[in-house]
Amino acid sequence: MRRTPLLMTAALLLSGHTLAADFPDTVQQGFSPDGAYHLLLTAYYQDGSGFPRAALQITDVRRNTILYRREQTWEQEEGSAADLAALVAQWRSGQASVLSRYHLAAPVPGTRLFQLPPLTPQSYPATSAGSVATRLGRLSLSSFPLPSKCTHNDFPTLGFALGLGVRELQHDRRLPASRACASGYRLETGYQYKNSVAIILRVYSPGFEGPDAVPLVVTAVVK
Repeated sequence: MRRTPLLMTAALLLSGHTLAADFPDTVQQGFSPDGAYHLLLTAYYQDGSGFPRAALQITDVRRNTILYRREQTWEQEEGSAADLAALVAQWRSGQASVLSRYHLAAPVPGTRLFQLPPLTPQSYPATSAGSVATRLGRLSLSSFPLPSKCTHNDFPTLGFALGLGVRELQHDRRLPASRACASGYRLETGYQYKNSVAIILRVYSPGFEGPDAVPLVVTAVVK
């Protein structure tokens, strides 16, 4: 299985600039060789400030829990895609010991299960259930109201449930602080490597010029 290089093309980064508010681009995603861990690295220029920003997350695939997450904002003027790529590559190299610990220095991308285009223009997705057929079965996403302490959202705050066939991969009972103002969810893409699966959603919440759409990873082991 081919390992993912650390690539960030201008087309990928500039895709977020055609949309209102924040839309972090996926720079790198993949699994450890044994499929136990998943890496997601994202980057973008923040809407409003123009500051470069990146996030690196490692997830325990079987437990669907975040083991490590770091975010970085550089307080400097917005530059080119190449400028951002250089910043992120250098910052990622500083996480080398953690990546090595989880065998994610050169993650295996796996096979893509599906890919949906982003909403254009960027807006809150429909609250009705969404689904997509994959070779593993039908992936179904639904959202529902959940209380939160969000104080700056004109829309109801929502949790989500994600299922694969008859199996439930995640069902929110409460909203974590990181999603306190979430008011929408949408399927984006998914990958399989061996028996490990990573589904990437977008979480929609109030942003500077419209709803931000931030990636969220749900992982599972399938038979």
